[in-house]
Amino acid sequence: MNGQEWAEILVPLIVFSAFVALMGLILLYKYKKKRLFLQMVERTLQQQALLPPETIREVALHFFSANRDIRKGIFLLVLSASILAFSYFADFRQNGNLDLNDALNGIAILPGLLGLAFFLLARLDRQQAR
Repeated sequence: MNGQEWAEILVPLIVFSAFVALMGLILLYKYKKKRLFLQMVERTLQQQALLPPETIREVALHFFSANRDIRKGIFLLVLSASILAFSYFADFRQNGNLDLNDALNGIAILPGLLGLAFFLLARLDRQQAR
């Protein structure tokens, strides 16, 4: 294998593994933040200190609010739209049976549907709060 063949393998591998690592770090951060909140509530209850339900509810709403779902939904819809726009403006040559524009359109479906799901979750959460 020459240098160009290695680059054709390593560059996509590095790019996609960076995406996976970034998502893993974001999920780990969210997990640790929620775990610290639950540990704080547990320590407070173990010390027999009064912790009114309103306080727990307000702090929990900070972590699990419908507004966060709306933000996630907007972000994912914008990501989907940007992939679709890139696919529209980029003119890739068709190599064999694979049309890269069609593949990018298919990839854009996932964040778009996830964004719509987050909007649905936010709406359901607001209806349950009433």
